[in-house]
Amino acid sequence: MRTIRRPSGVFLAGAAAPLVLLGGLLADGVTRAGYAPIRHGVSQLTLGDRGGTARLLFVVCGALLTMAALTGARRRRYGPRWQWRLLVLTGAGLMLAGLFPTDPALGYPPGALDGVSMSGVVHQVGGTMLFGGVTAAAVVAGRSARRRGERRWATVCFTVACATAGLACAAGVVFRLMQRDIVGRGPAGLLELLSMGCGLCWVAGVMVHDPSPQARIPG
Repeated sequence: MRTIRRPSGVFLAGAAAPLVLLGGLLADGVTRAGYAPIRHGVSQLTLGDRGGTARLLFVVCGALLTMAALTGARRRRYGPRWQWRLLVLTGAGLMLAGLFPTDPALGYPPGALDGVSMSGVVHQVGGTMLFGGVTAAAVVAGRSARRRGERRWATVCFTVACATAGLACAAGVVFRLMQRDIVGRGPAGLLELLSMGCGLCWVAGVMVHDPSPQARIPG
């Protein structure tokens, strides 16, 4: 008998959701008139004539991630529970960001005036839950892996935590500087996309690395 790792369907869906979200947002961003992926934030895809597509992606993918994380949190053998609880927060943040569109900014959508609305404020809360949840979950996962002697996985987790938080903070700073015309055409969108991509790819990896129930097969 030999042991193999075989993830269940809910975790496979949880692994696919972040990748589908990233791919969908990238495809949407590069084909939108007036939208510059390097300059404009990912959140701004929830606006405009095609905003419903991005909002649906956020909600559906967030729901799949939340269901997988809730399953992991209920079963101790799938890794540290706080890791999964923080990923529940991440999924909830995605859903919140989809349900409440952000505010127009930096000339997108074309012709819309910059402003602040309650929907935009709630959207920002969802974004904080997303980036904060991934960062904290990666730290928890890294500490757990280090205690188990999985040094490589621990290094990956800590690196992801630093990269996700650092890039997100840099994106926020550049975005504010651009809004105040201190920086003309900064890479706020690129920095945010890199942060989101780093964090969500790690989440997809976690869905396969930690929660895979072990199956016994002849061999």
